[in-house]
Amino acid sequence: MISDLIVNIALLTSFTFIWHQVFKNNPLTLNSPVKIKILDGLIGGVLGIILMHYSIQVNDITILDLRHIPVILVAYFGGIIPALLSATVISVGRFFIDVNFSSIVSLFMMFTMAIGAWIIVLYVKAEGIKKWTILLLYSQFIFTFALYIVVDDFSHVIHIAFYHIISSLIGGFLTLYFVNYIRRYSKLYNQYKERSQRDALTGLYNVRSFDYFYNLMIEKAKNEKEHCAVCIIDIDYFKQINDEYGHPAGDEVLKQLAMLLKKLMRGGDIVSRNGGEEFSILLEKCNLKQAQEVACRIRMAVEGHSFTLPSKKEINLTVSIGVASYNGRTNDTEKLYQEADDALYKAKQEGRNNVCTSSET
Repeated sequence: MISDLIVNIALLTSFTFIWHQVFKNNPLTLNSPVKIKILDGLIGGVLGIILMHYSIQVNDITILDLRHIPVILVAYFGGIIPALLSATVISVGRFFIDVNFSSIVSLFMMFTMAIGAWIIVLYVKAEGIKKWTILLLYSQFIFTFALYIVVDDFSHVIHIAFYHIISSLIGGFLTLYFVNYIRRYSKLYNQYKERSQRDALTGLYNVRSFDYFYNLMIEKAKNEKEHCAVCIIDIDYFKQINDEYGHPAGDEVLKQLAMLLKKLMRGGDIVSRNGGEEFSILLEKCNLKQAQEVACRIRMAVEGHSFTLPSKKEINLTVSIGVASYNGRTNDTEKLYQEADDALYKAKQEGRNNVCTSSET
């Protein structure tokens, strides 16, 4: 009997660990899309069925296991939809094992657990481990009460009920630990990954990401014989802003310019901060004329935008932009970025607040 409960705990925790490891990028929450809730509800139900197949036989019609934990688990994280779905799948699975008085009681037991767990999640003020403990105790009370109903003499199975309670608590707390462990470290991993790809100040892609997307764009343009373009943007007289208003003002200008650039981009365009006051834009399936139009639109938008400094003072500034394109036919893509950089230098030389292409483009 004890060995059967240990098997149930092992199955519960190992299945839960794999389940949440596979779906770590789409964790179940109360705000998850319905399709995520349905998927997790179905998986919780499948886990409940597996646990029933490794249950303790109390009498000819009654089995004990930890099938209730997947139901309260999905209720805890996802609410009523996955809880009811898990309860439904488990109840159907119980009827496939046998149709008798015990399976009918099990049906009412599972739905009582699901609805009660949802109410606890919504209305009990406790958080974290406290709320989970309440859910475990509630579900265990329902399970024990159901056992009391289906056995003729409860005193003969009280020792089994005791072991079941202990197993449920151990399995329940281990399950929550594994789920929280995966969620916590997945969140940290995604944060570190995001920080390695993004500029900390502006939230745009950094120079490392620019190199990756630049090479990807070039390779795609070669293979598909499509146009692509690069725009390099530099803030005119940015040093004067730092000298006159201080570096916090300069940082605020960079952040606001980044927000403006993101608003002006087409879907799929890659905007990066390459360092200092220099930004870049990668334009897929974009010829030279189209890239110049994008650059001109940016130049005019920046010129007409008022930048608010930390002191609440508003200032205006301009940008110079160099544009270069690849026509999708020649094999010479090595000079594309250099051509855009040369065009930027040309725009600076010709008086700034300007859009230029290099003479080689």
